[in-house]
Amino acid sequence: MGSLGPDSDSSEKEIHVLVTGFGEFGENKTNPSFFIAQSLPNTLARSNLPPIIIHAHSTPIVVAYSYVRDLIPKLLFSHDGTRALSSDAQAVHVSRHPLSEAPRDYPNYDLVLNIGMAPGRSFYTLETLAHRDGYTRADTKNQTLDHDTFWRDIYGAPEILHTTFDTEDVWRRWKCSLMSEDLRPSSNAGHYLCDFTYYASMLEYWRRDNEKRRPCMFLHVPGGYGEDDVLKGKEVALGLIAACVESEVARDTGQKAMGGEKAVAHDFGDEGLS
Repeated sequence: MGSLGPDSDSSEKEIHVLVTGFGEFGENKTNPSFFIAQSLPNTLARSNLPPIIIHAHSTPIVVAYSYVRDLIPKLLFSHDGTRALSSDAQAVHVSRHPLSEAPRDYPNYDLVLNIGMAPGRSFYTLETLAHRDGYTRADTKNQTLDHDTFWRDIYGAPEILHTTFDTEDVWRRWKCSLMSEDLRPSSNAGHYLCDFTYYASMLEYWRRDNEKRRPCMFLHVPGGYGEDDVLKGKEVALGLIAACVESEVARDTGQKAMGGEKAVAHDFGDEGLS
């Protein structure tokens, strides 16, 4: 597997990207995030980047806290005590590692992109952080995590986790590639399943590698699910994947994206977010 870490020669290695989308919730019976994820091609080729292999998770993430808490560890890492690989992760792992190799606790993907829905918005947001607590809104199983302390007690996890991508640099590169689209950085992923899934993904890296590397990103898309909406979402998602990889490849050489406005992450509120 390739690596986006600064010590790797990523120019010669494939970069494997996991992309997920969500299922229905509340009044939102059709969630465009899953359709966008499924519309992505298997590969993404850019002249200045290593080969990018995209693995779209085959089923929508159920909008339920217990489902996410069980799924994410199995999906992102190959071995974690008694946990078994998900079928998707197993296929990725077996295709690249000898069967004789002893189980090790390393990531299945170089980049994780979760896509979620933001009903009522007309713009796309790159989420810069996720929260451990505050999940008082009932999920599709009518469960909340009010007063839940599992992550704090078991792992000593911090209240907030930030992606280790340079979000300002990523945003500039993303915006430069899609000048006609309304793309914004955000500091509030919603205190619901989008926020929870983003935190759960980053936590799996944090609890193994602490402050070193959390190659996760979250994209909120508008609620439209027509053919044109999905097509636009597809291009936006591909642009974000490319921007993340490009930013990491350039990081070690100090090649920051130049020009443009400063990326300021705003709190757009959490009402209606998945």
